[in-house]
Parts: sequence; C-alpha cells; structure tokens
Amino acid sequence: MYFSRTWTLSQVGEKLLYAVIILLFLSSSFCTVEVKITKGILNGRILKSRNERPYYSFTGIPYAKPPVGELRFEAPEPVGPWDGTLDATKHSNACVQKSVADSSEDCLYLNVYTPSTDGNFPVMFWIHGGAFYLGHSSPDMFGPDYFMDSNVVLVSVNFRLGVLGFLSTEDDVIPGNYGMKDQVEALRWVQENIVKFGGDPGKVTIFGGSSGGASTGYHMLSPMSKGLFHKAILQSGTPLCRWSTSLPGVARDRSKTISRLAGCDGNSSSKNILKCLKTLPESFFSDIYDKLREWHSYPTVLFSPVVEQCDSGKAAFLCRHQLKEFKQESFVPAIIGLNSAEGGMIVSSLYNDTSLLYPEVYTDFNRLLSLILSHQHFTNELDEIGEKVLKKYFPSGKIGDHSHLKTAEMITDGRYLHGIFDMALQMVSPVYFYLYDYQNEFSYNTLYGKCNKKLGITHGDELTSLFKSDIINPKKMNLRDTAVSKLMVDVWTKFATAESLTIDGTADGPPWPTFNSQRQLLLHIHSDNPDIIQNPFEEKYTFWNNLPLLSNFEKVISKNRFPPDQMKNEL
Repeated sequence: MYFSRTWTLSQVGEKLLYAVIILLFLSSSFCTVEVKITKGILNGRILKSRNERPYYSFTGIPYAKPPVGELRFEAPEPVGPWDGTLDATKHSNACVQKSVADSSEDCLYLNVYTPSTDGNFPVMFWIHGGAFYLGHSSPDMFGPDYFMDSNVVLVSVNFRLGVLGFLSTEDDVIPGNYGMKDQVEALRWVQENIVKFGGDPGKVTIFGGSSGGASTGYHMLSPMSKGLFHKAILQSGTPLCRWSTSLPGVARDRSKTISRLAGCDGNSSSKNILKCLKTLPESFFSDIYDKLREWHSYPTVLFSPVVEQCDSGKAAFLCRHQLKEFKQESFVPAIIGLNSAEGGMIVSSLYNDTSLLYPEVYTDFNRLLSLILSHQHFTNELDEIGEKVLKKYFPSGKIGDHSHLKTAEMITDGRYLHGIFDMALQMVSPVYFYLYDYQNEFSYNTLYGKCNKKLGITHGDELTSLFKSDIINPKKMNLRDTAVSKLMVDVWTKFATAESLTIDGTADGPPWPTFNSQRQLLLHIHSDNPDIIQNPFEEKYTFWNNLPLLSNFEKVISKNRFPPDQMKNEL
C-alpha cells in the first residue's frame, strides 16, 4: 500500500512537471506580439511599466535603408519590404561614434512602445541629445517604463551623427543635414505606420533634450518637417543656442579639413571629395574629432544643422539662417525650458573640489570663454565680451578658488539660458516655459568630471525624471525622486494628450499659463508640488542679448554664398 502510494505521487509529480513546462512555453508565447506594417510583419514582446502595467515593445525597426556605400552622405531612402517576420525584440546599432563599441553606419532604426495596439493614443517622438555626434535611442538608455503608465505611444529614433550626419560643403553636392533628414524620414514612417501600434498620426508630439531639443526646434523651422508633428517639447536646447548652429562658411571650412585629413585631394571639387569620402572606412569618422578640437573637448559641437541652397532642386531641410531670419514653418504649441544649473556639466570637468584645473582659463579667459560658449566664429569682439562677462560674474576680475557655482551660473546663462529664452520670445505659436529645479539623488554631473562638489541641477538631470536608464543610473529611485518623476511624466503626457495644460498634469489642476514677452511666467518644478513664478532671468537675458555676440555674423551673412561651381577654387 505504501509502495503503491509512493508510485502514485511520482506519477502526479511527473504530470505536474509536464504541466509546468507547458505553462512556461505558453507564457513565453503570450509574451510576444506581432504587428503587420506596410513593409512586413514585426515580432515584439510584452513588458511591464513602472506601475506593473503590461505594454508592447518593438525595438530595432528599420525606417530607412542603411546609409552605406553610395548612400553615404545622401538623403535617407525608405526601407524596402522584408520577407517573413522581423525580430523587433533586439536592440539596434548606435550610429557611428567613438564612445560606443558596436556603433555602425547601419543604424537607421527606431523603437515603438505602446500600451495597446488597438488604441488611438497620442504619439510622443523622442530625439536623443549628444552634441549632434554622440548618443542613441536604446531602451537601456531611454527606457519607456515611466511613459508606459500613461496612454501614449512612445517612439525613439537613431539618426546619423557627427561627420556622417552633418558634414556639408554648403553646396548641392554635400548639402548636409543628413541626421535631420533621417529624423524627418522617421517622422514620415510614423505617419505611415503608427496606427498599427495604436497611435494617432494626427497627434504627434516631438521632444528632445540638449541637441535633441535643438533638433526639435529645427523641425519647427523646417519646411521639410511641416505637417509631420503637432506639438513640440524643447528641453535644454534650441536652434538659437550658439552651439547648435554655425556661422556660414564654417561647415565648408571643416569639410576642407576633413578632406585633407582623409587624404583626399584638398584642391578637388566637391564631387571628387564626396567620391573620396565614400570610400573611407567608417572608423575614420569616429576617430576624427580629437584632431578638430581647439582646446580639450572644445568646441563641443563641431557639426550641426546648416542652411542649404533651397533652389538647387534637391529637397532642403533648412532654407534660412535662424539667427538672421527667424521664421516658423510649423505653428504648433511648444513647451520650452531649462535646468537651473545647466553649466555644472562643464564645471565638473574644469574644477577639482576646490579650484580650477587649468591655469589658462585665467590667462586666456576671453578666447576660452568663446570656445566654451560656442560664439567664437560669430563675433570679432572676444575681448569686449570676455571683459564684460568677467566683470558681471566675477567682480574681483578673477575666477578664484571655490568659484564653482558662479562659473556654473555664467556658463548656464551664456550657453543655454540666452538661446532658450530667445527661442521662446520669438515663437508666434503658444509657448509654455518651465524651469527644472529639482535635485535628484543621481546627478549627471558625476558623468562629466571628478569634481565631487554639489554643482546644482545640471544639463541632462531632467532626463532622470522622464526615462529609466539602466546604463546611466540602474539604481532604483527613492520615493521623492519617484514623485517628481511621475509629475514630469504626467505633465509631458498631458501636453501631448489634451488641449489645456495644468501645472501638475491632472485634469482639474491649476492652469499653466502661456509665456510671452508681456507675460513671462514659468512653471517652477522644484518638487512634486510645482508652482508658477515670474521669470527670474529677465535681467540676465538682457545682459547677454546686449553683448556684441553677432558682430561677425552680420558681415558674413550679408555676403553672397559660394555657388556650387566655386567650391573647386575654394578648396
């Protein structure tokens, strides 16, 4: 009897084991999902949000042909159809850059995250930052978990960077703006396919941080982007920040330098230079930056969007220089803002815990200030600007020890605040302005240098509140940081979803008033209980706006640009 009972239990255990195996198999099957779009079938997976809400994840979706071989330095071409089912559970390559080991030219992919493929949700289209030469859209960096607690579809995109994305001879042979045109192609992909993911192509909000914020602003100025989006959020960067643009002629000069460093014929035509550059290994384009810097890592941005010859017959992204003629093409509502101590990013690499690391900052202040703030090409008045800036922020006439916070303030105002407020004041569509002033437990300052001194809410710190980033900060958020994070996501998604906007993202919260020259009111995000304040930066903006920052620009912009057939003589 005992033996018989034992045998029966063994049978039961065996059956249970088989049941568990079958259950696990079925569970793994249910954790995947298929979507059919215009080019083929995608296989994604089901994940969970911060609040344990299931959502669908599709990563590594091609939106354009790999820009390799003859497609290098050409406008993106739509991807062709594929046979079978494409695995959309893997991460794509980052675009070519030195800091990522597996970067590649084959990088024009995007990611889509959605609460349901049967919905009709607003779409939020994220453009990563990285000074136009770094960064990627991987969910390890920009995880969707926080946004997926809301009824929105989140899209993040890779685009060409650096030389491959923005090299320009300022003619119709190498017009430039390839990275921006990649973004446009991805926005077209959204219009064509997002309904299959439960997204509404009539409600697309583009948003980005740093150079991604500037990119967002460029789409508002570009005729090529018109009609592809309906709202915009510019975080810590606009096209009017000096680092996000260049003086006419600078991109052409840099193309000459690149061609010479590549061993191409420096006296050749643009067509021959293009032919030569197309034969180079992609490693050349990731290793070139250190040879172009003038001092340490400055200027930080060497390649950026440029004005094209819009009468050349080719589709152009940008037809006029925004510093000369600011003209919106897309009159959409926008959120614009900055962090309270953006300059801490740079200070953390210039200082140790007590003092400056580089004596030349004392002895060559005027020139190095122009490099750090990226106005070196726009003006001939470097000495006048340097003397006035030094007097305002350091009345003693010298940057002394323990001057971290004043230096961070100076860089925040000159590199970010000026150009960001400039954009907000010149826009003719509704603007909502924010100041992010909450110190998370994790600060991006720790990534840029070894200075352990607290430097304030720096460039990129708002990203911690919006995205889960296992690469940057895998540590679980504390309760206070989580509360602010939920507030930020609620406000951002409320903007994408609703016509009216509240300061806490709720349906019945206090209204967030628009910002303009007559009513300069800001949303002050200092905790999970934000408030509206009067603009505290009017005097600072006026100071920077009255400096002769464009004295050289006015001279250069008035000259006729070189026609295409003159490039041979110039090179």
